[in-house]
Amino acid sequence: MESLLALYGTRISRDMLQYTYQFLMEASTRMTITIVPNLSAAQRAAANQLVAAVEAHDHTYREPYLSNQFNFSLTMPSFFLAYRADQLIGLLSLYTDGGAGTMADVFVLVHPECRRQGVATALWQAAKPVLLANGYTEWEFITEQVFLADYPEFLARTGLQADPETEYQMAAAAAQFPMPKQSPGRIRPLRAADVAALVPLYTAAFADQTPAAAHNYLMRAIPDDQTLTYVYVLNQQLVGSCAVDISGVSDYFFSLFISADYQNQGLGTDMVRQIMAVRSAAAPKAFTLGVETNNPAALHVYANAGFKKQTEVVYLICPKKNNH
Repeated sequence: MESLLALYGTRISRDMLQYTYQFLMEASTRMTITIVPNLSAAQRAAANQLVAAVEAHDHTYREPYLSNQFNFSLTMPSFFLAYRADQLIGLLSLYTDGGAGTMADVFVLVHPECRRQGVATALWQAAKPVLLANGYTEWEFITEQVFLADYPEFLARTGLQADPETEYQMAAAAAQFPMPKQSPGRIRPLRAADVAALVPLYTAAFADQTPAAAHNYLMRAIPDDQTLTYVYVLNQQLVGSCAVDISGVSDYFFSLFISADYQNQGLGTDMVRQIMAVRSAAAPKAFTLGVETNNPAALHVYANAGFKKQTEVVYLICPKKNNH
């Protein structure tokens, strides 16, 4: 009861609080939570509909990653789906690219018509034991600056802290993008035979990755029905790579890099433009990607490829003393 009083503030009476508490309890009895390591095609379609409803209401743009393909464990439950009757009203996803003891990313969405009804709390109560059981004791929640601006009391009410290091999500609207007329290199899908040559390039680009982790990631990145990974070939030599998540509302670029020996030559921009041309011809959707706000070189590459800043993504840290 007292936690609900803290949640809703002291301006409401205890009689009203009692009514609210009963309402939440009654609502929770009509809600079921499905827990799975990966989404079925039907669940993914319902999740995308929920994402669209939330984005339209909140004016947000950051989508959850709807695959466990790059999670450290492929068997750990990663998706928690809240249903009322047959309608998906809430979704919590876990992304853990490292093993026990590393940080877990938590993404929570609740349908605008079902908020303040205990949905997010129920989802977190289902997800937290899974994290703890798998050795994850630290987590961060993903949100956007526009959400925090609209709900200025949110951080104080939840006890979360905003990480000062944020990132921009950049976007290019759906269109038919032409293949660059003059390209020094070419893209092609990643093959298993490419992995050994890419591992040292990948670990050099992403310093927090070990060779073993890089090899595991690249083997999982071989294209499937949810993620496409391309390599950039220059003079018959692999010099870069980029993955594209195609499971969501937009095509999301990630893990993009060009070998240090070939940077500042426009190759990153050329690789992105070629991928945009191939993907827009196959299935025209908007393109999105994330880049740290303190990375002007990457911002320049993406701006040259036609991307514009769309939203600022904020990571909310949960102090250990307040990790409930």
